[in-house]
Amino acid sequence: MIKKAVLAAFALATLPLLAPATAQADAPHDRVLELRDACDKASWDVEFPGLCTRSAGSVSLPEFREELADGGSGAWWIRQRSIGLDQGDSVAATNVGGIVHTFTEVDQFGKGCVPEWNQAVQDTVDNCDFGRFLQTLVAPGTSSAAQQPTVGVHRFQCLIHPWMRTTVTVKPS
Repeated sequence: MIKKAVLAAFALATLPLLAPATAQADAPHDRVLELRDACDKASWDVEFPGLCTRSAGSVSLPEFREELADGGSGAWWIRQRSIGLDQGDSVAATNVGGIVHTFTEVDQFGKGCVPEWNQAVQDTVDNCDFGRFLQTLVAPGTSSAAQQPTVGVHRFQCLIHPWMRTTVTVKPS
């Protein structure tokens, strides 16, 4: 229970700090991915007051927890599961959901920074790096800074909801 309270307090405390630091992707070849969730504010507020900012959501906190046993909630996802970019293009993520996410590049997909929610993934890789976690937070209604990945395959995931994943493949010009 203490871990949950700390997570909720941390998320609430950091949300106001994130808005000025985020940037909407605006270059002609930028790709903006969507971080999505369907948290139901009323049920989430019981345990995490103010964490879910959606006015209308469809997944209650108890339903969310039940779905963890099945690999995570299908209502928490990155809209584009994989994308291709040309060298020089950039990618960013916009949080169109109601709860904070991260958009973090990882070497391999794996577990995130919330032990209770890590049970949804079978991976053994531990991706919880608190510094990267803080640097890659994306509050609801904001976007991450655009990144210009090098040629090759890049993996991004949410370190809060580790089943939220996408692959970005950059090909040479």
